[in-house]
Parts: sequence; C-alpha cells; structure tokens
Amino acid sequence: MPKNKPKKSKGRGFKTRAEQLQAGESASQSQDEETLSDTSSVATAASDYHDDVANGENAVEGSTLEDTEIRLKEVIEGLTEKNAKHRQNCLIEIRKAFASTWLVAFLENYQETLLDYMEKCLRKGKGEEQSLAADALAVVGTQVVACGEGERLFLQFKSILLVIISDKSASTVARTNCCRTLGLLTFMAVDEVAQIYSCMSAFETVFRQSYLKGDKSVPTVSPLVSDLHMSALSAWGLLLSVVPWSKVVESAESHLSKLPELLTSNNVMLRITAGETIALFYEIYRTEDSERLVRRLLNVRDLTEDLHLLATDSSKHRAKKDRRQQRSSFRDILRAVENGDTPEDSIKFGSEILYICSWTGKRQYSAVKDTLSTGMNFHLKENPLLRDIFELGPPLLDGEAGRLNRGSHFERHLYNQAIFKARSIVRGRQRDKRVGFGV
Repeated sequence: MPKNKPKKSKGRGFKTRAEQLQAGESASQSQDEETLSDTSSVATAASDYHDDVANGENAVEGSTLEDTEIRLKEVIEGLTEKNAKHRQNCLIEIRKAFASTWLVAFLENYQETLLDYMEKCLRKGKGEEQSLAADALAVVGTQVVACGEGERLFLQFKSILLVIISDKSASTVARTNCCRTLGLLTFMAVDEVAQIYSCMSAFETVFRQSYLKGDKSVPTVSPLVSDLHMSALSAWGLLLSVVPWSKVVESAESHLSKLPELLTSNNVMLRITAGETIALFYEIYRTEDSERLVRRLLNVRDLTEDLHLLATDSSKHRAKKDRRQQRSSFRDILRAVENGDTPEDSIKFGSEILYICSWTGKRQYSAVKDTLSTGMNFHLKENPLLRDIFELGPPLLDGEAGRLNRGSHFERHLYNQAIFKARSIVRGRQRDKRVGFGV
C-alpha cells in the first residue's frame, strides 16, 4: 500500500480562512487591486457562501427537525463567542437552517434570544460579520413575519440597518446586504406609509449617486459600490410596487426623468434594474389610466431608442454572459414601454406552479428569491406569508397538490390575464388618488 494516501476531504462545512482567501484571489485577478483591497475579505466570504448555496453544499445537516433544532440552539449560543470567525460560521448555519426548514415552533421559545444576538452582530460586528448577519436576518424574517411579529421585527432593526446603509466607512458589501434586507422586511411587515416612505428616502440617497454628473458624464464608481446602488434601487422599486398612488406620482416627478441615465452604467445589473423600474412605472400608470403623465416626464422617443440599443447590443467589450442577459431583459422592457406588454413566467415547485404576469409580481418575486436562494421553492410550499403575497392560497395538504389540474398552455395564459386584471382593479382601488395630482 502506498504510504502517502490522499487526505480525506472535509466534507460539508466551512472553508478555512486560507482557502477562502485563495479562492478569492483566483476569482478576482482581473479586478483593480487598489479598489477592492479594503473589502477583499468580505467579498471573498460572500462569494464562497453564495457558491456553496448554489451547489447545494449548505443543506442543513441532520435528517430530522429535532436534529436541526438541537444544532440551532448550539449555533445561537455561538453568536456570543468572542471569536469573530466562529460567529460568522454560526450566522451562515442559521441562514441555511431557516432557508430550508419550517421553524416557527422553534421561534416561539428562541425568537427573542436569536434576534437580540443578531442585533449585536450588526451593531458591533465589522464587514463580513455585518454582511452575513444582514443576510441571515432577511431569511429569519420571512418566518418571523409569518408568525405575526413583523412590525416588532421591523422596529427593532430599522434604525440599525439605516445607520449601516448610510455609513460610507462601513463595508460596501454589508451596506448592499442591508439595503436588500431592509427593503424586504419593509415590504413584508410594514403597513404604515410613513415608515415605508422613510426607507424609500434612504434608498434614494444611495442610488441617486449613479445619476449622471452635472456635465452629463457617467460617475466613476467601483464595481462593489455599483452593486450597492443596484441593491438600493431594487429595494426602492420593491416598495414602489405597494405605496399609495400619491407616492407613485411624487416618485415619478423626482426620479422618472433621471432613471434613463442609469442605462449608461457600466454595471449590467444596475442597467437592468433601472430598465425594470421604468417598466414598473409604466405598468402602474397604465393601471391608473394616467400614461400621459409618463410621457410628460420622459422623452419616450429617446428612451425607446436607448432600450432598442441595449436590447440588440453586441459590443465585444462586454462579457458574453452580460450581453445575453442584457438583451433578453431589455427586449421585455422595450415591449413594456412600447406596447404595455407584461412578463410571463412560470415557476414550478412540487406539483404547483406560480405564474408571474406583471412587472409588480416580477419585482416582488425577485426580491424574495434573492434572499432565499435555493430555499425559495420550499418556502413557496410551506410559508403562508409568501403564499399570501403571491396569492397561492393556504399550504396544500399532502397529496392535494398532485390533484391540481394544470390545464393547457392557452388556458393558463387566459388565467394569467384574468388574475392580472383582477389585481390591477384591486390595486387601483387601494391607491389613494384623492391625495395625488389630478390627471
């Protein structure tokens, strides 16, 4: 037998710091070292973490709910450890547990302890720890809000998240994750319009920094800062989808003429998010039969020309993947602006299908999907909060889903149109036109 046997792999678990740094170096050789040096450890951990989730390596260990709860008790206590790396590992385990397991019974006894410890991680942690804590908070929040504790959760964390978002000395990745988390918590848990407006104002302060300068030149920002602006705009658009009509008009007056400037950004996701936000404005205005207000605020001819160029872009200086994603997205956005078309997508989970047939639904689904990642399908089946948001009805009993009649493609298309029309009528009644501008 040979003496030098290959070492056994470590299996599932956390990478060592050396492995994370090595992985980060190989993935970012083409990046500007000066720009990314101060946030390299945060970006490396976030990259490794999301890669693990995509590959299914972050599945909760233990085959029973009891195993998961026992392990959770241990990692919650681990958030009090002095070692920052240990706390970070515990946050990752908390996130993956709540993404893949229904734990509302567990929260009845441990919710206050868990949230207090996570609050300390956000307040006293730095960089990587704040980023992971924000990610974990968003996932835990989907179950806390489902338990009816959403308002309390929001009030506990709103000011903390806003401080990090506005702190330019904080980690850029942490600020990005805090934008996504605050946007989602506000969307899920808050009914008071004043609270929603204050969060939207904070997001506006962030993403408006990517608007063109006074001399019409594109501002120079690092890729990480551009991701921050994209996250803030995405969260802002999510809240735009649920605010009263008066706020929609006010937001359009302030930003609709500026949003096309973001189509010139070097960040493909910021370009796409800006285009989808414009399409969302068009959808809301058409729902309110006030499309002429959009024409007053936008040069529609110039906008359609810009959208057409992006939908057919073949520039070699862009990555092939980015070009493909951009062309696909802007073809839909162009049709929305020109013809009022809405996206049509279907998401199969188990024996059920969720139909996305509006820009509002697309924005809301994307926000939840970005948070839950591979746990999205599980939550669509089990989480009554998400099933209510996407109008799926109460969770189905065992075997009930298999008896669903899916119908033909044409029948589903007609069903989509009927559902969207009904949603538009209800949304129109809910928006407060009496406070808005006359049309």
